[in-house]
Amino acid sequence: MSLQEIKIFLKQKLASKIDAVELTSLIGMLIEAVTGWNRMQQIVNVNTALTKEQQAQIEQYAEQLLLGKPIQYILGKAWFMGNELTVNEHVLIPRPETEELVEWIISYASIINKPLSILDIGTGSGCIPIALKLALPNCTVTGLDISKEALAVAEINANKLKATVEWMETDILNTAALDNTYDIIVSNPPYIPLKEKKEMQEQVLNFEPAIALFVSNEDPLIYYRVIAKIGKQNLSKNGQLFFEIHYDKGKAILALLDELNYHAELRQDSFGKNRMIRASLK
Repeated sequence: MSLQEIKIFLKQKLASKIDAVELTSLIGMLIEAVTGWNRMQQIVNVNTALTKEQQAQIEQYAEQLLLGKPIQYILGKAWFMGNELTVNEHVLIPRPETEELVEWIISYASIINKPLSILDIGTGSGCIPIALKLALPNCTVTGLDISKEALAVAEINANKLKATVEWMETDILNTAALDNTYDIIVSNPPYIPLKEKKEMQEQVLNFEPAIALFVSNEDPLIYYRVIAKIGKQNLSKNGQLFFEIHYDKGKAILALLDELNYHAELRQDSFGKNRMIRASLK
């Protein structure tokens, strides 16, 4: 089959499952992953025949897409802040709104303009601490997670991108205080109440790690409370908390932080949703 015939085959196979605009992008990504041809090379090679091995690989990928598996998990990679990261079922796929949180931290650190000690809690793929270390090479950066498997992925990414990050395996919900002091503690913790499962996309529910997504309906702010209390013990003087939050929980988290004696600032993401908070002790 030629490349053109493969494209027609994929469109026919996947049209009922995937939006046409998204499908065009996904097909290009799959073909590049198998052939190594970028978008321009795919145009040049439109009539070139693919090998049987390449055809079989593309058909296998198509079957996975039909099952709803995210393209990032199929290819084993995702992009964050311009860097290619390894991802698998043990870590969340990095989101664009998290990039905005990282940009806010970089902007703050640039104003402070001195080496800072930074801790990311619930690090997953390591996207946040790696991006911070690459942007702020004079800072000391640590990533913490409860999942040994997630930390293994994070370490792969740090090594690949030559980012010196320390990793800690810790259950933050069962930790009263940490051993070190930090100028910045950042977290994109689980914040989706279980009751919202039914509203979520199938590919998120079926493939992304639930431990990194969901909290109980009874105490959806548990991670923010625990991390803020740890901050009272482990933030340096004038230290800052940075959180990514559920768009519907901004006021509740501000109230929680106020109760714990923090000044807090709420910021919207580029989609106009309440998404980020910065806080410091009063």
